[in-house]
Amino acid sequence: MHWAFPPTVGGVESHLADYAALLARRGHTVTLLTGETRPRPVDRVEILTHPLLRLAEYQRRTAGQDGGARRWLTPVEQAQAAELHRWLARVVDSRGVRLVHGHNLHHFSPVPALALGRLQEQTGTPLLHTYHSVWPEDPWTAQFCRSWDGHYVVSDYLAFACRTHLGIRARRAYLGIATARFRELPPAPDDGSFTVLLPARLIPDKGAELAVRMLARLRQSGLPVRLVLTSPHEVVDWHREQQGFLERLGRLIDGLGLRPHVELVPTPKELMPRLYARSHVVVYPSDYPEPLGLAPLEAMSAGRPVVVTAIGGLPEAVVHGRTGYVVTPGSLEQLTDRVGRLLLDPGLSKRLGQAGRRHVERQFNLDTYADKMCAAYAALPADRVEGLPRSG
Repeated sequence: MHWAFPPTVGGVESHLADYAALLARRGHTVTLLTGETRPRPVDRVEILTHPLLRLAEYQRRTAGQDGGARRWLTPVEQAQAAELHRWLARVVDSRGVRLVHGHNLHHFSPVPALALGRLQEQTGTPLLHTYHSVWPEDPWTAQFCRSWDGHYVVSDYLAFACRTHLGIRARRAYLGIATARFRELPPAPDDGSFTVLLPARLIPDKGAELAVRMLARLRQSGLPVRLVLTSPHEVVDWHREQQGFLERLGRLIDGLGLRPHVELVPTPKELMPRLYARSHVVVYPSDYPEPLGLAPLEAMSAGRPVVVTAIGGLPEAVVHGRTGYVVTPGSLEQLTDRVGRLLLDPGLSKRLGQAGRRHVERQFNLDTYADKMCAAYAALPADRVEGLPRSG
């Protein structure tokens, strides 16, 4: 269960689409519950949508409120949780669901977690939860997941954040990449020019402004470089930052005279391999403590060298000097130097890219992740998950 799903663009959404498909191919019966109004079909996966899993339902109600300071359930939330619980109970009963795995249900609203908690109390259905991010300013909602049967995070960084800010001990399980999608990509074009890709949502904390300033410096040094920015229209934009930031970013690009050298492209999940294939270097200069960084992992799986910032879980994904570079957050000098070095030394770029591909295959493969999670599912008490296969 998760709030969003493709065509909404995001790391959690892409991961769940790939993970659900893999579980179905392995012979498991998968029902995916989401608030997405028009979810993209996944072969052999049933996708059900409910309005009380749509973020817009809660954005309207919480506009201007300080969610982190609140410590009570409203009558509206109680009624919504009861309604969602009734629907969940019908789904679980009619489909023989033996466990529910929630994703990021500790954010935005307590309604889904509260409804699942009632389901657990009444039916004994095991509940597991993966924390894909932690917002220290909003720890309240997480209490409704506290009694669940399993808690997982996607990086060691998040394990620490979960323990520190939420008081919940969670087991680290690195997310996996569907590496086959990126394995057969051709080398980057050798036509005398270079492309740098930043595959992130265009919101303030993802480093797009720093990347634009980097582009200006690289071009001033004489390098024929262009920057590709991903511009998804369907994203989880809870704080409604994207539109204002796009306008600000456009003014920066025009002010530096870079409009002919910056491309904003739409980014459905299926387009990403093509974007990596066009790129010589992939950057992820985030100022936000990224949970792990699925886009840099995809880039390494595609054989591209990456440059990321030393924040959040990004240093767990990228091995500095072996699969790419890790630079100081906000440092224009370091970012420009490392990217320029990679563009000017194709041999170095190739070595780091090949090492990155091997690194992802070993440490961040989706099959490995599925093996671990299926083992965790099967390890739940037998009387609560009767009939669940003991192997993935």
